[in-house]
Order: sequence, then structure tokens, then C-alpha cells
Amino acid sequence: MYKHLVLTRHAIGSANAQLLIISIIPLVFGALGLLYSFSGLLQEGGNNNNFPVQPFQGLTVQEIGGHFVFGYVVALPSRNLKIGVIAGLMALTMDFDHILNATGFNLEGRLDHSIPFAILSSILMGLFVSRFFNILSSTRPNQVLSYVSRHSIKIQDSKKNHNAILTDKIFSQFVLITLAAFVSHIAYDVFVDDQASFPLLAPFSFDEFSIPTIYALPLEAIGVLMIYFYYVGYYEHLFKSRLGIAIKDEK
Repeated sequence: MYKHLVLTRHAIGSANAQLLIISIIPLVFGALGLLYSFSGLLQEGGNNNNFPVQPFQGLTVQEIGGHFVFGYVVALPSRNLKIGVIAGLMALTMDFDHILNATGFNLEGRLDHSIPFAILSSILMGLFVSRFFNILSSTRPNQVLSYVSRHSIKIQDSKKNHNAILTDKIFSQFVLITLAAFVSHIAYDVFVDDQASFPLLAPFSFDEFSIPTIYALPLEAIGVLMIYFYYVGYYEHLFKSRLGIAIKDEK
């Protein structure tokens, strides 16, 4: 059963605002990875594992498309096109650390491919996106109201509302989305490289840990399950009485 709309601060509906959201979130995630790579300055004894002189030579169409697809796939349980695109772009922008080597910094490669970065970035992204949505909803009230007048935005029943990208649980959503995008990126790297290795404990340790190719699909499955249990399990059953605004998704 549908009820009439009660507009809240999270009802961000204009096409421009949503395009901005889809663009900014992955860029901020990539920027965090770029900044985190400077932790390589803590490494003693120099660096012997940095990227080659041509750091972008591996950024082929296959590499770009592969990371995006793996990121998009982990978000499928959300059943939301925007979340899928955001997760795919976040998985792609994790390779922003290549920029450091392109500019001549002699730093360890793939430092943002570490467990500490996954934990830190997921928390920071949850905080950033929550604050970003608050700012958008407070600075674009006319666009929000205009969108509401053109589209039938309604409070949906609890079985469908958990699929909305705009809810009162933005922080927890993007903690999980960030973690899933991170896992999908590692999964693709492992999938295409039978000798993939990562500084999983950086910056506490810069030792490289190899992950066999056989673990690529299980890692991807972990990312999928994270999103599945949040949107289909945890979110639907525990937040039923506190669900917010759902915006009908234009696919």
C-alpha cells in the first residue's frame, strides 16, 4: 500500500543532483586512495616495488571495463541502477594511485589495496556521503520540490523501500557499498593476474601477500553477499519501522 509523500531532508530528486551524486562519490573514493598512497613515505629503505615508468600502460579497455563490471555486479542485490553504477565507478577509481607514479613519486604501488584502507575509507565515505546529501538537500530545495511535483515520489511499503538509494540510513549503506567495491576491485585484479600480490597491511607492513587466482570469484561472491544481506536481510527486517523516502528509480 502507498501513502502520500512526506518530504524529508533526504528527498534529493533532480536529475542534475543525482548525476552529481553518482560522479562525486567515486571521485572522492579515488582521491582517498590517492592520499592514502602517501603513507608509502613511511616505508624505510626506499621502494623497490613501485609502478613502472609508464604507469598507465595497463589501463586498457579490458582493465577499465573489468573493474567496472565487477563493481557493478557486487551491487546487484540492491536492485538499484544508481548504486550499481556508483559501486562500479568506485571499483574503477581505486586505481587513482597510478597518478602518483605518473608524476614521479617513488612510492609503493597499490597501498590503497590494503585492509586498513578498506576499513578507513568505508567509514570516511559513509560520513562524507551522509554530509553531502544533507548539503544537497538544504541548498537545492527548489529542485527537490520541482522534482516532487513532476514525479510521484511516495513512501513505499517496507518490502520495496529497502531498494531506495536515498534513505535515512545513508551512512550504513555507503560503508557497505565502499567495502563491496573494494573487494570487487581486488577480485578482478586476482582474476586477471595469477601472480597478484598486495600490501594488505600497509602502512603497518609493506610486505606483499599473494592471492591465487582461484580466490577471485569467492572474493567477488563475498562482496555480493555483503550487499545482499544488508539490503535483503538486515535492512528490510530490522529497519522496517524506520524506513524513509523511496524515489522511484528511472531505469
